[in-house]
Amino acid sequence: MSDNNSLIFQAFEHETLNKVIYDYTLKLLSSTFDSIKSIEINDDELKKTIWLVSILANSDNDIHKRKAQLFTSLLFLNNKDNIEILKVCYVLFSRLGNLTATKFLKNLYSNHDENPVDLKSEYNFGDFLSYELLFERENKIISLESNSFLVTDFQKDLWEGLNNISEIAISAPTSSGKSFIIKQYLINEFFYKNEFRALYIVPSRALINQVSEEFKSELNNDVRVKSSVTDENEVFDKEIYILTPERCIKILDINIKIDFIFIDEVQGIEDTLGRGLTFEYVFNEISLKFPSAKFISAGPNIINPNKTFTEIFERDCSAIQTKLSPVFQLKITLKNNQGSKFDIVIQTERGTYQKFTQDFKYNFKNKNKGETVAQLVKYIAPKDSNIVFVHDGYYAQQWAVLYANIIEKEDDLDEEVKELIDFLTEDIHKKYYLIECLKKKVAYHHSTLPDIVRKEIEELYTNEKLSTIYCTSTLLEGINLPANNLFTFQPKKKNIPLTKFEFGNLIGRAGRIKSSLYGSIYYIQNDNDNQLASDYYDAEYDKEIEVFSSNAINSLDVDDLNIPTNQIDKGQDIETKKAQQISIFLKHKYLKGEDYALKYLKNKKLTENEISIAMGYLQITLNTIVIPRNVLMKNPSIDPILQNQLYTRIKKEDLREWVINKNSNFTNYIESEKIESLPIHKRPFYWQLVNIVSKLNEIFNLFDEGFKKHSQKWLSAKSVSLQAKKWLSGAPIGQIIKQNINYLSGLENDYKIDSENLEDVNKVINDTIRYNSNITTYLLPKYVKVLVDILDEILTDEQKEEYKLTLSLPTMLELGTQEPLIIQLISSGITRSVAIQIFDLYNKNTTKDFREKNDILKWLSNQNEIKGLKPIYNRYLKRIKVLNKI
Repeated sequence: MSDNNSLIFQAFEHETLNKVIYDYTLKLLSSTFDSIKSIEINDDELKKTIWLVSILANSDNDIHKRKAQLFTSLLFLNNKDNIEILKVCYVLFSRLGNLTATKFLKNLYSNHDENPVDLKSEYNFGDFLSYELLFERENKIISLESNSFLVTDFQKDLWEGLNNISEIAISAPTSSGKSFIIKQYLINEFFYKNEFRALYIVPSRALINQVSEEFKSELNNDVRVKSSVTDENEVFDKEIYILTPERCIKILDINIKIDFIFIDEVQGIEDTLGRGLTFEYVFNEISLKFPSAKFISAGPNIINPNKTFTEIFERDCSAIQTKLSPVFQLKITLKNNQGSKFDIVIQTERGTYQKFTQDFKYNFKNKNKGETVAQLVKYIAPKDSNIVFVHDGYYAQQWAVLYANIIEKEDDLDEEVKELIDFLTEDIHKKYYLIECLKKKVAYHHSTLPDIVRKEIEELYTNEKLSTIYCTSTLLEGINLPANNLFTFQPKKKNIPLTKFEFGNLIGRAGRIKSSLYGSIYYIQNDNDNQLASDYYDAEYDKEIEVFSSNAINSLDVDDLNIPTNQIDKGQDIETKKAQQISIFLKHKYLKGEDYALKYLKNKKLTENEISIAMGYLQITLNTIVIPRNVLMKNPSIDPILQNQLYTRIKKEDLREWVINKNSNFTNYIESEKIESLPIHKRPFYWQLVNIVSKLNEIFNLFDEGFKKHSQKWLSAKSVSLQAKKWLSGAPIGQIIKQNINYLSGLENDYKIDSENLEDVNKVINDTIRYNSNITTYLLPKYVKVLVDILDEILTDEQKEEYKLTLSLPTMLELGTQEPLIIQLISSGITRSVAIQIFDLYNKNTTKDFREKNDILKWLSNQNEIKGLKPIYNRYLKRIKVLNKI
């Protein structure tokens, strides 16, 4: 070890540095907990610590820099009015490559611009030091046509990499600002290039909405932002597709050139129980489909990201990675020891903790978790920006209501919050729990929220118009909701404890460089908890990603390759699902070419005997299937054997029983006892759909999948078709909710509800949205799409015209409309509920002749606001630049 390295090591371990960091941490927390006494740091200790940190700041090791940055942030937070200290902080942040943090040193500057690039110091650092700081500052500015940004070392490296390197694998903590740089790069490319197309892949539909809105608010109007790929997909010179992996399957089947592909939250490819198979298939195929595109992948805290990248895309790449976040976290454990008193346990170093006892002046004995967390949030951070992480959407809602009930009503409620309350009252239900929460600046965020509501909550919370939000694991999918404080009990997804990797991703939401230098984690721990806070706090959060197929291969039973996946049963749901998924994956791999399957099995180190048996079964099972390969490629998550069964049945049976037939009864209501007397093709739309859903269930057992995967009970062809019919009619989700409430309140059996009961009403609201999200717009279209892909292969052109409604069903089900103009609006990034309202007003305010000659998006772009549209909708449309803001 060199003298220099030895000096850095000694500085890193120095007891004075550790003591001052510890004392400053306590001083910071003393304003929250009166049991913690503020400790003053003497000048000699402080000078020595600053010298030690200046040594660490020059280290190449991220762990050394992380400690130096921790001290520098604490130094500032405890000395905000001391100009000489602020100057020291500026120098240290500069040397640490985190000039972004210098925007918080407000007392140094003669002006108060939001953009750190424009801040001017009114204090002199001396000629030599000023030259160093100026040089570093100029080196960390990226300039675009419309703006300039002061960035961190990592962000600058990423920016230069994007401009000079073809393929990049990014690994960085959640709060490192990687998505910000990607976004600025794309904005820059769109500005300077006459033709440019990008594909931005996100793991969830919720993220489609968030990312689409961000791009639409910043890109020029000549760039089309698309959130789906339709059959009538019009291609423009400048466009960005923001899609989930499932929606990417359609882009594989169209003739288009993509220049740039970004895969965010790439760790989703690990999922062995659900979507990992689709992720891996799509990522493999887009690499083959777009060989000349620039590929970028990103995820938090990934070890060897370039290895994962190469395994997925079969391309070499450069890795750009950091463990250094521009913010730090205070990690605190809260343990109730008696009545109103809690032990406050603060992590000071890995494996080192300090304990204090705090009296919260509230008796927690016999209180449930929701009441406990509500009282703690009220005491610790009543006016702060807070996230409470909850393992389940039901509890997120209930606990948010509990918290709202114990805090005072807000007098300064923002007008936009009031507009959201009015919208929920009129368009969802007046008894919706969320309404009372919003009146207290509280909300909840989970998968069973209408899209427009979820989007408004994110926007209001980000802009600090809401203070506390109760969230589920949607946070782990990259939703950008920064907070000053994050509270959690034993963190889980449903009932499965978070991994250390997932926990690291979660707590990255506490503290975002946009608004704060640090965030606080409050882990509420009980004596009987199996998982201790220290297990998470002391862990390193990085890991090497194992792609779906590598992860699931251990569940492979080669004998399963000889049977359809719906006959695989391992006794336990999780093991059965893994075995089914890897069986489907291998069958598709074989169908792509025997060599692909053989190469894969050899790479996974199966024995020669296992490989021989597996290849034999694959050959016997798949070489006899007759379904067109094109269909199989479009449906990679479904067993080819079952797809073939569907194909052969359609070919043998009356085609009219597999399509929607227009007839004189199409829109009529006919009772079930009379329907049997009519041939299927003469029945109303609803009963034809019931027939198709029944037939698909006979082959794919989709009702069982809906129960096991989505916890949806009482699925039947009639219930699925009824909800689908309502959705396809273009009915707003609030209208469907009210219809379901009216129906259930009129029953005379055990399922009857009381339409005046808060809990009953909110259960129907959540059940309706969950059913719609999981079944109507996801599970049903998944299997209807297989049917449609087969029909597209076997129908004549005349038949395709006759049955065009059937061929459009998957898109219509997913987007929730049969109206082409509404589909166009949704595909351009406008959420469904808004698109439906726009369509109605467009028809009302324009003539038929005008509509035939003009484009609805062009019409929108010429409006300042849409008269008759709710303020919340107009504001949303202006935010995403569909309307003029002037």
